[in-house]
Amino acid sequence: MRHATAIAPSPGQAEIETRLEACDISVLLMVLVQLTGDMELLGRVTPNLAKPGVFEHPVPEAQAGEIRGRLARLVAETPRPAPAVTGEAGLHRMLNAFCRETVSDRYVPMLLDDLGFRKAPAPLAAADTATRARAEGFRVLIVGAGASGICAGIKLGAAGIPYDVIERNDDVGGVWHENTYPDCGVDSANHLYCYSFALNHDWSRYYVKQGELKGYLRDCAERYGVLGRIRFGEEVERLRYDAETCLWHATIHTPEGRREATANAVISSVGQLNQPAIPPLPGLDGFAGAVMHTARWDHGYDFAGKRVAMIGTGASGLQAGPKLAETAAHFTVFQRSAPWVLPRHNYETPVPEAVKWALREVPYYAEWFRFLLFWAYGDGVHDALMMDPDWTSEERSVSALNEEIRQIWTAYLDSEIADRPDLRDKVLPDYPPFGKRSLRDGGWYRMLKQDNVALVTDGIERIEPGAIVDRTGARHPVDAIVFATGFHASRMIYPMAVEGRDGRTIRGEWGDDDPRAYLGICVPGFPNFFVTYGPNTNLAHGGSIIFQAECQVHYILRCLELLLDRGGAAMEVRQDAHDAYNAEMDARLERMVWSDPGLTNWYKNRDGRITTNSPWKLVEYWELTRAPDPQAFDFAPAREEA
Repeated sequence: MRHATAIAPSPGQAEIETRLEACDISVLLMVLVQLTGDMELLGRVTPNLAKPGVFEHPVPEAQAGEIRGRLARLVAETPRPAPAVTGEAGLHRMLNAFCRETVSDRYVPMLLDDLGFRKAPAPLAAADTATRARAEGFRVLIVGAGASGICAGIKLGAAGIPYDVIERNDDVGGVWHENTYPDCGVDSANHLYCYSFALNHDWSRYYVKQGELKGYLRDCAERYGVLGRIRFGEEVERLRYDAETCLWHATIHTPEGRREATANAVISSVGQLNQPAIPPLPGLDGFAGAVMHTARWDHGYDFAGKRVAMIGTGASGLQAGPKLAETAAHFTVFQRSAPWVLPRHNYETPVPEAVKWALREVPYYAEWFRFLLFWAYGDGVHDALMMDPDWTSEERSVSALNEEIRQIWTAYLDSEIADRPDLRDKVLPDYPPFGKRSLRDGGWYRMLKQDNVALVTDGIERIEPGAIVDRTGARHPVDAIVFATGFHASRMIYPMAVEGRDGRTIRGEWGDDDPRAYLGICVPGFPNFFVTYGPNTNLAHGGSIIFQAECQVHYILRCLELLLDRGGAAMEVRQDAHDAYNAEMDARLERMVWSDPGLTNWYKNRDGRITTNSPWKLVEYWELTRAPDPQAFDFAPAREEA
C-alpha cells in the first residue's frame, strides 16, 4: 500500500546506485532485463545466482556494479523507459534464470497478471446493463472480517454487488485481532503476506508483528470502503436456506438481542483457526493458578517472578516462549514433539529505507521480489512434500530433496545448541521436514539454553492445584499455565448452524471434523454458499494464506458473475463434481509427507484424513480458481415477478 508521504527531491543517479546496494541483486537483474531486454546479460550473470531463498549470491562485484549502474541510469531517466520484455517467451526465459531451474511455463500467465501486462477484466467489469442491474439487486452476507472477509468485501464493492459484513469481535483482523500474545507476529514473509492489489512497500520488518499486520488490514478495510459495511460485536448463530425464494435467512446475535437478515448469497470467512483447543488434562479444573490460551491472552496477568509452564511448541509457543522466559522466575516447556525450526534469515531484520524506496520507485522491483518469496517459500519447495515410493533412508525423510532440507535444518539446529549437546535428542524432530508446520527461529534455541528454562518431553500425567506432574512422576511446581496448543482446525464453520437445501446441515454433512468442499469453496446442498479458508486450503509448507484468499474470492466473484449473467437466482455445485475433485485431492494428499502414517499433526482429523491442507502448488490453485466450470453446477432460475 502506498502511504502518503512528503514529496522529496528525486535522487540522482549516484544516489540511486548507492540505494540499490541494499537490494537483492537477482531481483535487480530481473528488473534490468525486463526494462532492456538484455538477454546476453541474463546469460552472463545467471550462473552466478543462487536459488531463491539462499539470498547470498556469488555474483562478482563487476557484474553487480554493472547491473546497479545501468539500472540507476534507467530509473533516473524522465520519463522512465517502457518495459522491453512483456511476452511469454521472454518472461519464461527470465523465470528459468531467476529460479535457477527449468520452470513450467504455467507460471507465465500468473506472472503476466502480477506484472500488469495481461490482466483479465475484473468480474462484472464487462457486464451488460441487465446483468449490472441484477448485480445491484443482489445482496451478499459476509461472515467474518479477517483477511478473507475484507478481501471479499473489497472485490464485491468493486463489482457493484451490495454486501454486509458481520464480525463477532470489536475490530477487523480475525486471527490478527484475537491473537495478542507476546511477540505474536507473522512467520510468512510480509511482502508476500499481503494483498496483491494493495502491496505495502513500507513494512517496518520483513516479518512484522501482530499490531502492524492488523493495522494494514484495517487500513485496507477503510481505504476500500469495507469498514463502514461491518457490523461489529455481532455473531451469526444460524443460517437457513429457503429454496422457494432462493434466499438465505440469518439469525444474528447482537448486544441488543437477536435480529434476522436475508441475503442472496453467503460467504463464510470465519477460517480454520478460531476455536482454541485446550487438551482435557486430568486435574486442570482444580489448578489454583492462572490458565490461558495464547489466542485468549490475559494482559492483566503479570508473569514477572512467576513459575510459568507452557504446554505446546507450535507457532504461538515458539513466539511467546522467549518473551515469557525473559520475565518468569522459572519457565517450563512441555513438548509433545520437537518442531523443525528454520534459520533466522531476515526474521528479526528491519527493512532498510533503501529497500522501501526501491519497492516504491524501481519499476517491477516489488513484483519480482514478491515472486522471489513466492518461489522460495512456496512452489520452489513443494516437491519436498511429495513422498518418493522408491526412497530408502535410515533417516526420517521422504525423498532426496526432503533429505537435503533435513540436513540443512539439522545443521542449523546443531550450530545453535553446540554448547548444549544434552538438548539434541529433545530438540531434533523424529519426523520428516514439513511433516508438521516448520517454524522460524525467533530465539527459541537461545531460550532453551537459559538457566531458568526446562524442557520436559515426558508427557503430562495430571495437573495438581500448584503443579504439573509428568509421566515419569516428576512434579513441576507452577503458578501459571499457558496453552500454546493451537485450534480445532478440522471443526470448521463452528459453532454456526448452517441449514441448506432439503434440510441438509453442515454438521450433518461434515460431522465434527470431516469437512469437504469443491475447491475448498462450494458444498453440495448449499446453494449460493461459499467458503474462504475452507477445507483443504491451508498452506502448511509456506506461501501466503492471503494468496489463497485472493484466489478464492476471485473464484466466488466469477461464480456470481456467471449466475447474474444467466439471470439465475442460485447456483449449487453438483455432487459428482464435488466428489471427483475430492477423490483427486485425496489421491494427491496420500502421496504427501503429512500423510506419513507415523505422524500426528493438526492437519488430520480423528480418522487420519488430511482435512486442512491444500495438496496443490500455488500456481495449480491459481489456475483452478480462474473461472467456474458451468458444467460443475446446477442453476435455479429467478422467480417470475407476480
